[in-house]
Amino acid sequence: VQLVWKRALKDRFKYVRRAIEDDEQVLKNKCKFGHRKGQSRKSSSVENKPNNVKEEPAYLEGDAMYVHINWLKQEYMKTLRNWKEVNNKMNATIQIRRKMICDKTPLKDILRLFPFLRCPYQLFREFQLLTHMDVYQKTVKILEIYSESILSLCLVKNNPINIMLQEHLKQNTEENVLKYMKTTAACLLLPDVFGDDSSLFAAVNEEVKVLTPVLEVKNPFNVNSCRFALYIEKQEVAQLNDCTTALAALVAAFHVFNIQCPSRIQRTLKFLVSLIFEMNIPQAFLPGQVKRGLEMP
Repeated sequence: VQLVWKRALKDRFKYVRRAIEDDEQVLKNKCKFGHRKGQSRKSSSVENKPNNVKEEPAYLEGDAMYVHINWLKQEYMKTLRNWKEVNNKMNATIQIRRKMICDKTPLKDILRLFPFLRCPYQLFREFQLLTHMDVYQKTVKILEIYSESILSLCLVKNNPINIMLQEHLKQNTEENVLKYMKTTAACLLLPDVFGDDSSLFAAVNEEVKVLTPVLEVKNPFNVNSCRFALYIEKQEVAQLNDCTTALAALVAAFHVFNIQCPSRIQRTLKFLVSLIFEMNIPQAFLPGQVKRGLEMP
């Protein structure tokens, strides 16, 4: 009799749902139950349009996936992290992560579930898993090869970045510091070299104003107080050690988060991507002076 009573009570309230506000509980339920076949819900933007109903995709495929994601979220909060296990968990969840990104899941939700994408190392590793290319090492090589050529171009002579560089070069004599400054300047001058919009590349000593991936740079030539950060949708995603890391992170962000490159920064990104993937540089979009100045030494 007791079992019959419990079953009757369960049947009566089986369609009554309590509000769930906890993200982890939502994920756990999705892992356990998924979505009922045939059910669909309206997106918030088309709430008043009954004919436009979009089925919510089920990203999480089982309890194991929930465990991986929950572990990553907890591990991210620790000071000492088990990076080997982080790599394993990120490998195990990459298919779900790619599906979420391809389905245009909001960036804040992706970063909440996979916070290690805020770490430059994991961002570069994600890029390598997708492309089999080491974006950081490629960027190091690009700047080593092209920095002097970029700084020697006449079109950057009166650029504010170059003027700032020359002032700081006079104040330092240490070789490593001078090399760091020149590399930083060459990196920041790239969009000007290609006639692109530098505000879509880096906000130097000013506020970030664009939604697409962009660098925030503070005091670029001051070794003690310089700051580099990657921003997406006007939100800080990652803090970066130097301009080389920052440039690699910027290139990786467009690819990892499947974000279309704005046309006004396209030539700069095409130049970098062509070198990273070891393709021929598209000569059509290179200004004449740049074609001569950026020839491989």
